[in-house]
Amino acid sequence: MKKLSFFLIFTILLACNKEQVYQNPYLENVSFSIQVNMDLPEYALLKYANNSVLIRNVGIKGVLVFNTGTSYTAFEASDPNHYPSDCSTMQPNQFTCQCPCENNTYSLFTGQLTQGSGQYSLKPYRISRNGQILYISN
Repeated sequence: MKKLSFFLIFTILLACNKEQVYQNPYLENVSFSIQVNMDLPEYALLKYANNSVLIRNVGIKGVLVFNTGTSYTAFEASDPNHYPSDCSTMQPNQFTCQCPCENNTYSLFTGQLTQGSGQYSLKPYRISRNGQILYISN
């Protein structure tokens, strides 16, 4: 019984420590790493809770960055429920973002689809903060 308990706990710990892999047939994996200085005027809104910014020319269609009030989230700006196109770059709107092609709406807190249709949530990117600098990467 002790061996079984140890094995279960060990398996659970391994599963919890593994980084989740985001699999989506519509969005390719692109490697990037950027630094966002919130002291610059174009990113100053990120200093305040419940504000979001679209950073273009990184990722596939850009990166949506959101200040949750206690942390930051970063997601791919291309709608995850169809192939990237001229209209698939989502526009941030405070707590959500919306795709102009499909009118799919997603939460910037969780990345989950809140309105529209599709099976995929937003593609998350790693984000960390050191002072007024945000580090975002895939």
